[in-house]
Amino acid sequence: MNVKKRFLFLGPTGVGKSSLINVLCNDDVRKEYMNAPATVGSTTSGVTQSFTTYYDSNKYAYTDSIGFGDTRFTTDEIVTLIKQLIDNAVIGYNKIYLCIQYGRISMDIWRYIDLIISVFGEDGLKWCTIIFTHCNEENMNTEMFLNINKDDEKMIQLMDKVENVIFGDLQTHSNQQVDCLLKDIRKRFLDNVKFDVTHSSNFYYFPKPNDHNSWLSSVCNVVERFTQIKIPVEDILAYIKSITIIKLDITHHYDDCSICYEPMFHTNSVITTCGHIFHKKCIADWFDYRHTCPRCIEPCGLQQLLNWLPSQLSLKRSQEQSKH
Repeated sequence: MNVKKRFLFLGPTGVGKSSLINVLCNDDVRKEYMNAPATVGSTTSGVTQSFTTYYDSNKYAYTDSIGFGDTRFTTDEIVTLIKQLIDNAVIGYNKIYLCIQYGRISMDIWRYIDLIISVFGEDGLKWCTIIFTHCNEENMNTEMFLNINKDDEKMIQLMDKVENVIFGDLQTHSNQQVDCLLKDIRKRFLDNVKFDVTHSSNFYYFPKPNDHNSWLSSVCNVVERFTQIKIPVEDILAYIKSITIIKLDITHHYDDCSICYEPMFHTNSVITTCGHIFHKKCIADWFDYRHTCPRCIEPCGLQQLLNWLPSQLSLKRSQEQSKH
């Protein structure tokens, strides 16, 4: 699958990341298209699927993530989250989307800002668009928002550091006439995000730490402030050195297989015609008894999973671009 661009969605649970990914993938804001392929609802039932990538018809890849602020996580689950975050980060993204519920900015949001900086560096914010969800003020824009928050120096500085800010709402209603009005609002929101996606950089941004020990310690310290859980940095560092850093140029990682829950790589996985990736053996065994996708339950076939990581030339260009 020749993916053109990759996008990472970060933010607390319940802000609408999954719903936004669904309308992007489906290019449709009708209610029936807002709950899949990304699952909308409880996000703690499957930590192994906490970073899941979905694909739209334009071959863009959207990576959904669990909110780090969930206090029900165990130490092992938090370690898994950090490993997945690092795995995804070193592959690279064209844009990071930080999803925030419109209103008063909570302490958790500033921790997500710290998380982006700790993983991607200060320059990471230049590749970031903030999306304010649940904003029912149709004419809201960055200028108006800054005027409302003119006494908040920290917020003003943040708005100046990120590449773009988008406001919108994906609210639905059971009454058909009311929902018809809300649909227009959802459509404008989708169009604004699609424009940002289409016009995002063609370069992949990824962390370039000089000292992996300090880098991992910084990431773990930020996550500890989220969860109040002491994280064994040594375990994560050993994992990163043995898998992600050393094998980055030759091993391409695609989340966990939703059939066996084990990691997938480009050497042992295939993609379905509906855009979901599984181990070759797992999906072959599945198709022996069923003829629908395990993820979206749609009838599907298989196609070759091509290497969609950026080429070495693209990586070099992205490094040069990030210096300017």
